[in-house]
Amino acid sequence: MNVDAKVLTQLKNLSSLPADQLDSLARNLSVRTFKANESVFAQGEKAKFVYLLIAGVVTTSYSSCEQQTIVSILSSGHFFGFDSLVPESRHPFRCNAFESATIGSIKPGRFVEIMLGTAYENFLPGFAATLQWDRASYVHCIRGIALDLRRRIALELMNLADHFGSADARGTMISLAISHQTLAEIVGASRQQVTEYLNEFDREEFILREGRRIIVNSKRLRKVIAKP
Repeated sequence: MNVDAKVLTQLKNLSSLPADQLDSLARNLSVRTFKANESVFAQGEKAKFVYLLIAGVVTTSYSSCEQQTIVSILSSGHFFGFDSLVPESRHPFRCNAFESATIGSIKPGRFVEIMLGTAYENFLPGFAATLQWDRASYVHCIRGIALDLRRRIALELMNLADHFGSADARGTMISLAISHQTLAEIVGASRQQVTEYLNEFDREEFILREGRRIIVNSKRLRKVIAKP
């Protein structure tokens, strides 16, 4: 199935783009129609394309071991699937057609060239150094929504270890001296609750504490996050 520039011009978000740009986009889109509830891509699937919703509605959602959280409901004219802009990335969310939906897909390199007017090789370093981190923070927040407090704290400790950690013989030391109150504000809980869980993690040797410094056992914390 194909679309032409005239069809794309009718989409609100694209109507102001130059005709030659829309024509190039239309010629590079591979278009298909999805039935209601049909999967566009699965959570954890390798991200290969950027998508344009031409007609209909789609939802993106995050599935944990206990529940599914709807992340967004998209209407026609929206691009999605931007995780494909980074090589070897996987979709952090799943995408389903909410109702019958016509969707175009395009390879990320061509998308960058057409929509941004630059070579993909020139775009990628700047994207990886800037916007990719905002995307990672967004995904991190969504993951936390589906978790109970115990696992949210474990997830945040893992996140802090990734961003501020240094190798230690006992695990990964978080170099940031973070207070219980600050951690409570991050996970949306009281300081008392956070202290109770940190004490529990300490007793079970998921973490070690040296003053305000925390050393995490990543392997054990991952099990906390995965287990209800």
